[in-house]
Formats: sequence, C-alpha cells, structure tokens
Amino acid sequence: MVNKRVENINKNDIKFKDEEILKQQYLSPDENDFQVISSTKNRKNKAIVEKENNNKVHEIIIDNTNNTVITKTPPPSSPKGNKNNSHNNNNNNNSNNNNNNNNEQIEITTTGKLKKSSKKSLSKTVNNKKEILGSFNNNLKFVRASGIFMFLYYLTMMYVRYQHRGAIGFADTLWLCNLSIVFGFISIAVNKPIFLGIACNCTLIVHALWVVDVVAWLITGSFPLGNAEYISWPTITWGEIITTTHHAWFVPLSMICLHRNGGYPSGAWSGSMLCVIPVVYLSKLFPKILVLPDNSTFYLNINMVHEWWSDMNGWPFSLIPKDPVQYYFFLLSFSLVLFTTAHFLMRLVCYIVLKRN
Repeated sequence: MVNKRVENINKNDIKFKDEEILKQQYLSPDENDFQVISSTKNRKNKAIVEKENNNKVHEIIIDNTNNTVITKTPPPSSPKGNKNNSHNNNNNNNSNNNNNNNNEQIEITTTGKLKKSSKKSLSKTVNNKKEILGSFNNNLKFVRASGIFMFLYYLTMMYVRYQHRGAIGFADTLWLCNLSIVFGFISIAVNKPIFLGIACNCTLIVHALWVVDVVAWLITGSFPLGNAEYISWPTITWGEIITTTHHAWFVPLSMICLHRNGGYPSGAWSGSMLCVIPVVYLSKLFPKILVLPDNSTFYLNINMVHEWWSDMNGWPFSLIPKDPVQYYFFLLSFSLVLFTTAHFLMRLVCYIVLKRN
C-alpha cells in the first residue's frame, strides 16, 4: 500500500472501466484536475478507481478525509483472469455509486484541495465562459435601464438640435462625444460590451477636459481650456446645454455597466482607431460655419476636421499647422496619441475599481 498526495495524481493516468460514461459525467474539463463520485456509505468520503500501468491493474482509493490517495498493487503472481473479475466487481460497485450520488461530486485539484460542487457550480462555469466571450451577464436591470436612458437622452438631444438648426442638427450625431451615446445604447441592445468600451476610449480624456473647463468657469467665470466655452455662446439654447451634460456622466455610467461584465474590453483601442477615418471623412462633408434659417451663423466644425477649435487658442494650440493637408495628418496623429493614452488610463482605472466578473 502506497500513500500519495492528491496533487501528484494526473487525470490522464487514471483509467476507468466504464471509461466513456465516467469521463462524461465526472471528469472536469480542466486538464489539471479530475472529478470522481463519492462511494457508498460504508466507504464514506472515498472513491475507488483503477489505474493501469505496465500491464498491472492498481486499485486506487481516493480518501477525502485525509487528502491522500492510497494505491494497492496486486501480487505479481495474480492471474490476469482474477484481475478481470475484480475489475467487474469494482465496476458494478462504481455504477451503483453513480446512481446513488449523481448530484454530489468530490473535485480533486492540482493544489491538493478538495471541495464539493453541485450542478449550480457547473452552470456558473458556463456563465463565466460567456463572460469571457463578451456579453452583459450581471446587473442586467441596471444595464438595460442605462441603455433605455441613453436612447431617450439621444432622442431628446436630436430633437433640441432639430428645433434650433433644422435637419442639419442631426449632423451633431457625428461628434464623437455624441456618437458615444449611440454606441452606448447599441452596445446594450446587442449585448456587446466592446462597443461601450470603444465609446469610453474615444471620450474619456475629452470629457474629462470638458468637466475641468466647466468647473473652472463656475468658480472663476472663465474657461481656461476653451473646449466647453460654447455653452456660454449667445446662440446656444438651454436645451442644447442640458443635452450636453453627458460629457460629465457618460464615462462613469459606462464603467458601472462594465463592472462585473468583463471590465474594460482590451479591443476598445483598435475599435476606436477604426472609427477615426470614417468619422473624420463624414465630418468633412459638413461646413465649418452653418447659416441658420434666421440668417445668423453657427460655428459647426464637427470633430474639428476643418481647423482646431476656435475657442482653444494661445500656446500650445498656436503650434498646430494651418495647412489643410498638414492639419489632416496632425488630426489623425493626435487621435492616435489621444486614444492610446485613454486606453491605458481606462485599463488602469478599471483594474483598480472594476471587477471583470
């Protein structure tokens, strides 16, 4: 009789008589461990399996009470026929044990730890695999409510802009800060957190600077950065001001939705970069300055594709090239730096405050 620690047992070394049935029911999918059913009451917390090595069959008793495996080797002179008979007896005992204990399992891991698992734990493993693939699996009521809120907010935003500027007001959707709302409710509708991660990556830094600019304006009465100064323009309505508040709440709300739903997706950066060129191209189709029905002008310049934002002047903005071709390549390079920085910041923040599942 030889005692072995559980961690020395590899499931590939174990051979069951009813191999196909027992493997399907009791072998863990993990390559580093295996599971067996507990034995009858007279052998409580023990299970008997058989191991074939060097043409000799060994009886292995897995003892749950002292975390060991006891191996019995038959005498060398034992006839092969007797071995087969003992195999049949053990096989019958094992099938009886399977019928009596099919809901309870003893899991033997490579770390030597034994724990009881049920059918619920198996379903939990399936859910974890779904989370790895990328979907919303937790906090579903809150996530769905957030998606509905984003959708209604977007409709309100477009209605306000249509009332002020006419049909061309819908072009404001192309602003990455506004497009993030569209990505947000679509992400939740199709159950793909990756789109919400792309939206966060595109807007994290810009939204943060907007908040800084607004807070400074409320305290000092001036906009130090200038990227939020448009809310003080005389041509801006209160409806437009209210429907620009997503600069403050979108990223925090999205992070809450991603909490325990895979966290910040690693593919968000590449998705953001793929969005840049088509969004910039479409934005260039609209004019820099828009003439409203009342013959007043409105500074449009969607995504700053025509020039750097006019309210953001002085150093270092004065260093930005004015030539259209040079400015176009500068804008693409700036987007690359911006999204890369935002990607690492999001990964850091989410690593600290978010759980993946």
